[in-house]
Amino acid sequence: MTDADPTPAPFPPQLRERLPRLDPVALESFFDAYFDRVYGYVRRLVNDEQLAEDLTQDVFLHIQLAFSTYDPERELRPWVFTIATNRVRDHWRSHRHREGRKDVSVERDAALLGLSAGEHRPDSDLAENELSAILRDAVDELPEGMRMAVLLRVYEGLSFEAIGEVLGRSEVAVRKRYSRALEALRAALGPAWRVHTEGGS
Repeated sequence: MTDADPTPAPFPPQLRERLPRLDPVALESFFDAYFDRVYGYVRRLVNDEQLAEDLTQDVFLHIQLAFSTYDPERELRPWVFTIATNRVRDHWRSHRHREGRKDVSVERDAALLGLSAGEHRPDSDLAENELSAILRDAVDELPEGMRMAVLLRVYEGLSFEAIGEVLGRSEVAVRKRYSRALEALRAALGPAWRVHTEGGS
């Protein structure tokens, strides 16, 4: 899955119902649907590719052990990313870490900021790769909770309610956190973007 891909489709309910029984076909479909997505999320939160791979394997081990208690009526994505988030937090509590980075396109990160082409555009003398680096750095410098909210909202397309479930916060708190994150990102960009208002720039 690439950053340019649309929000992933929900996991089929008929397969979801078979996950608590560890049905091989359902498990294979689940792995195919979620491994790259979980890895991408974890990789963006830690600073090392091998560590991200190890943590992702750990996440899926915990998921498989937890399937016996999974309620198939419950939407799958928040449940999966709650486990992934908790495993990353466990790592942060037990190890010194520096936030990792994952390359993303300028267009995708611009969409993340709510910067439509008709309203905002980069200064003409700013190279595309330079802008991309600024955007990546701005996301990666966000505090833990804000960064998680942004990644879950933009790259997984989760609702604020679902993100609240993942992060253990109310929907209102998540909306406020996300709003603060976007403001922080826009502030971090500084002169990199010009805002064009109707009738002038």
